[in-house]
Order: sequence, then C-alpha cells, then structure tokens
Amino acid sequence: MNKTYQVKAKDDLQVDVHTWTKGEVYEVVEKSDYMTLASDQGSLNYFLTVKEKVFGEFEVLEGQG
Repeated sequence: MNKTYQVKAKDDLQVDVHTWTKGEVYEVVEKSDYMTLASDQGSLNYFLTVKEKVFGEFEVLEGQG
C-alpha cells in the first residue's frame, strides 16, 4: 500500500536538475522499497535506505511520514 504525505524544504536545494524551494511544500509517495519526492521540475525516486538522510533536508509535516 502506498503512503502519501507532505514535507517542507528547510533550505533551497538542488540535486542535478531537480530543485526545492525553501518553505515550499512537496508531496512524498512512499512505496514498499522506495519513495517518490516531488520537486519543482517533476519528481525523484529514492530507495528507503536513504530516507532519513534525505529527510534531514526537509520538515515532515505533523501527523505524516
């Protein structure tokens, strides 16, 4: 089952062509072994093994994640 929630960027961020704007809210869809994180340009997939590291750059909105 997929789990969907929102995160807020703590700073302006960039990974390759994907960017996130400080203070903006983005959607996360978590699946069995990976998650999809929306960006200003589309979305990016991450294995769940790096979830904690990735979320160090985002605030998981209360009651979610």
